[in-house]
Amino acid sequence: MERRTQCTGKNATPLRQFQGADSVFQLQGYNAQKASFSRTIHVKQIGHALLTLTPPNSTEKETYLITLPSLHIESLIYGSPFVELNKYTHIASTTGYVAKIDYSGKGWLSGKKNSFTAALWKEGEGSDKHPLYTVDGQWNEGFTIREGEGKHGKEIDYYDAKAAKTTPLTVAPIEEQDPYESRKAWANVARSIEKGDMDATSHYKSRIEVAQRALRKKEQDDKREWNRVFFSQVSPDSPEEATFQMLVKMISGVNGWQGVEPEKTAGVWRFDPEKAKNAAPPYHAEGVLGLGENEDGTSAPVSQTTTRTSTDSSLK
Repeated sequence: MERRTQCTGKNATPLRQFQGADSVFQLQGYNAQKASFSRTIHVKQIGHALLTLTPPNSTEKETYLITLPSLHIESLIYGSPFVELNKYTHIASTTGYVAKIDYSGKGWLSGKKNSFTAALWKEGEGSDKHPLYTVDGQWNEGFTIREGEGKHGKEIDYYDAKAAKTTPLTVAPIEEQDPYESRKAWANVARSIEKGDMDATSHYKSRIEVAQRALRKKEQDDKREWNRVFFSQVSPDSPEEATFQMLVKMISGVNGWQGVEPEKTAGVWRFDPEKAKNAAPPYHAEGVLGLGENEDGTSAPVSQTTTRTSTDSSLK
């Protein structure tokens, strides 16, 4: 499996693309996040994903538009926080089927982690209230599939998520990655979180964010844009986006989905095979300086943070 990752720079919109080694499927997408606080942390995700695949024994490609769930943090006040999916998402397919997935979780008094319900129907022939199939359970444990509406439907299958075999995501070792690939760029932050060192986490996170803001300001002063290596901006109204337009129409206005909202994600983005074919590291001339680092791992002046002292020699 191949993976590409990039940040648009402006508005800090992460872009992702995954592709099977045999090119049977491709998943790409992007998102921006808006956080708020009310008893806990709530995160609204803006953007979408597109899954393209060729089913077994078929030569016809299918495309799926997948919207993104909201998130919130549970157990924050207990010191053992975890992320729960919130509200709902939609999946619209070129096969004509639409799914709505509603997420819930462990509340103050009841509920289970990672719970959800889902409904599947044919566009123009049903709705989430009158579906062909419904699903309920926990996405990390298992869930029941029923024909018809909810608990009254006939049970036809059960998916045991814990027993299902998974395909591990294969990525290049950290030392072989470009400085701007997510796992390398945020390696110090991730390592600090794993160790429970919140001071170090804040330090490394701030170092990247401040340096990136400085780069954005310099770009504005120079009247130039951040160079996207693997992705290109597209017009959602262009003929090339006809399939996407059709899928958007299938779920626009359904249960309040707010749509593409390109103004909040610095545009609409697609993986660009031609760019990817010609891309070669290092992908950005700024190098690690754009992440607030010097070559030796110490904090660069642009980050406006001092070099962190620690008994752990890997933290600088």
